[in-house]
Amino acid sequence: MTDKIFKVDFNIIMQNIENDSIGGGFMVFDNLTDKIKDYGIIAVTDYPLRLNTITIIAFCTEGSMTYNLGLNKMTISQNQLHIILPDQIIQTTEVSPDFKAGFIVIRRDFFNLQNDFTQIINLHNSLIEKSFFVLSDDEMQEQIKIFGMMKDKIRDVSNNYNRQIIQNYCQITFYNVYNLIANDKKEISSPKSNPVRIYEKFIRSVEKNYRKEHNVDFYADYLCLTPKYMSMVIFQISGKHALEWIHEHIVLEARALLKSTSMSFQNISDTLNFSTSSHFSRFFKRNTGYTPSEYRKLGE
Repeated sequence: MTDKIFKVDFNIIMQNIENDSIGGGFMVFDNLTDKIKDYGIIAVTDYPLRLNTITIIAFCTEGSMTYNLGLNKMTISQNQLHIILPDQIIQTTEVSPDFKAGFIVIRRDFFNLQNDFTQIINLHNSLIEKSFFVLSDDEMQEQIKIFGMMKDKIRDVSNNYNRQIIQNYCQITFYNVYNLIANDKKEISSPKSNPVRIYEKFIRSVEKNYRKEHNVDFYADYLCLTPKYMSMVIFQISGKHALEWIHEHIVLEARALLKSTSMSFQNISDTLNFSTSSHFSRFFKRNTGYTPSEYRKLGE
C-alpha cells in the first residue's frame, strides 16, 4: 500500500473496508481481512492516530490486539470489550494472527440531541478512568447477539425505523457497560490512599489542560499542594516526575497532529501554547530526536 492512513476517520473506514453501514454515521464489521488490517484502528503503525468524532466499541472473541490509548498500553483479548471515545489518540502495536473481534463505529452525530445516548456518551469521566471490561461468557454471548441484530437491521432496508432500532441496540450495549462500571465500584472494599488520589487527580488535570498549561506549578495550585510535595507524590506512585507526564502528553499530541493533520508547524505550536514555533521545534527535537519536519516525513 502506497498511501498512509494517518487518522481514523469514519469515511476512510467506510470507503476502504467491507462493512455494514447505515446512512448518518453507523457501521459494524468483523471480517478482519488483510485489507482491513491496512486501515484504521487495527493498522500497526509507527505513529499515533487521532479519532475524528467517532466512538469505537470493540469486543474480542479470539486472539488479542495490543494498542496504546493515549499514554496507556492496552490489550484487548478474548471476552473483553473496549471503548475508544472521540478525539482520543491511539496506536496499534501488535495484532495476533488469530485475532477475531467485532467493531461498532459510531459517528457523534448519529444520535440526535433528544436521544438518551447523548447523556450517556457525555459521561466521559467513567469511560476515561476505565474503558475496558471483562465479560462473562453469558455477557459476551449477549453482545454477540446484539451485534448480529445490528447487522441484520442495517440490511433490512425495507424497515422505515431501522435507524431508531439500531440506536436502541447501542443504548443496550452502553447500559450494560455502565452496569459493569457500577459493579466494579461495588467491589472496591477499601478507600484509595491519599497519594493515589493525588496522582489520579493530577493525571486527569494534565489530560484536560496540557495543551495550555506546561508548568508543574499550575497543577500543584490546582491540587492545593506545593510543587515539591506534589512532584514527590507523583514520582512515588508512578516512577515518573510530574514534568515527564506533562511533556509526554504534549509530545503525543504533537505527534498525532503532525501525522493526522496538515496543520502548519506554527499552528501546532500555537495549539500547544508554545511561545514560538522555534521553541516548539526545540522541545519536540529534545523529546523525540526528530524535528517536526523530519517526523512528518517519516514513512513517506
